[in-house]
Amino acid sequence: MQQSLKLATENAAVTEIECLNVIILTATNVTELDGQWDCLIELTSSSGLLALAEPFVSKRLRTTQSDVETAQPLSKLCLEFPDLYIGCYRESRTGPLVISFEGKDQSRVEAAAEAHCKKFHPGAFYEIN
Repeated sequence: MQQSLKLATENAAVTEIECLNVIILTATNVTELDGQWDCLIELTSSSGLLALAEPFVSKRLRTTQSDVETAQPLSKLCLEFPDLYIGCYRESRTGPLVISFEGKDQSRVEAAAEAHCKKFHPGAFYEIN
């Protein structure tokens, strides 16, 4: 079922289209979208319309180790930290390997990155933004 709602705060009004659990904002430019988003967040936090979750945190490590050298330790790490998304990619065909750790708990992300680094010689990985 689709319905159109008009939400308003002191700062802005938001016309949105809601279909089941999907909300579509009707902005036509970035300024309108920023205003509508702020309005929606303000209303949801005060009225309980939506449950706001904690944002994901991440950490990325870069290394010159080969995919083969890092594959098995990463596989084991995924079993040790099932609540985290752990993945890797290369920025270019011959570039360094980037390992990404993502989750809701900063301490778990840090622990996974530290556990992975301990499996290799010191200096094999360095943190990137």
